[in-house]
Amino acid sequence: MMKVYEAIGRTHALVRNIYNINNNRKPNPHKWVVLSSYDSIQKALRANLKIDYFLYCQEVAKASEIPSLLEQLNAAKGYVISQKTYETIIDKEETKFGLMVIAEFPIKTLDQLSIADNMRVVILDGLEVQGNVGTIIRSCDGAGIDAVILTNKRIRITHPKFMRASMGTALFVPIVQAEVEETMYWLQKYGFTMYLTDTSANANYNEVDYEGNVAIIAGSEKFGVTKEFYQYSNLSLIKIPMVGEADSLNVGVATSIVIYQSMLGQRP
Repeated sequence: MMKVYEAIGRTHALVRNIYNINNNRKPNPHKWVVLSSYDSIQKALRANLKIDYFLYCQEVAKASEIPSLLEQLNAAKGYVISQKTYETIIDKEETKFGLMVIAEFPIKTLDQLSIADNMRVVILDGLEVQGNVGTIIRSCDGAGIDAVILTNKRIRITHPKFMRASMGTALFVPIVQAEVEETMYWLQKYGFTMYLTDTSANANYNEVDYEGNVAIIAGSEKFGVTKEFYQYSNLSLIKIPMVGEADSLNVGVATSIVIYQSMLGQRP
């Protein structure tokens, strides 16, 4: 028997909350993320995210997977909304699925990361494009990277574009937000060798040995990596050789190449 949900409209605070998250209208201190597709909701359930509530539009929710998802969401508070309300708040680039889940994004601290032999972490410094960061995290998930650390953060990790670009893998790759100084202290404490991507480097990315604990550092396409990083020891500059007219690759593509190179021979 279908559970009966309380009906709410466009002016309700929980509905407005979703609109504000999707459109970056207000601060989001709870790190709420809006999940609006079958795949992203399934990933949230598998990742055991804390789900605050969900909205259900019966007029739109015709997919065969809906009943199963509603059953799995049974412990969370649910509300029903009209199609008109649903179409007002759904992100325009999302396929209309009829179910919207609001969960807390699992940001971690450096102290919460588990230390292991031959660790691989990726540091993204000052990247400004949601899609690039999401693409890199998707590559990190595929390659088995242990964590991603965001320094000088310029993106909103709860943004729908970020979640789409990562294909939901951002819910599984440990993500940390930290200052440069504390990040470098942590890397040095655990004996990481650092490889910083820089187009002026002498060494190519495939000419170095990625042995032991390794950190790959990438910066924004506009400004590169901030100068703070260059003062530390155990730091090597690497580049991807370019033989055409372009002097560099998109940061998402370039970082993904280096990520997979660093994992060669390390894990199955």
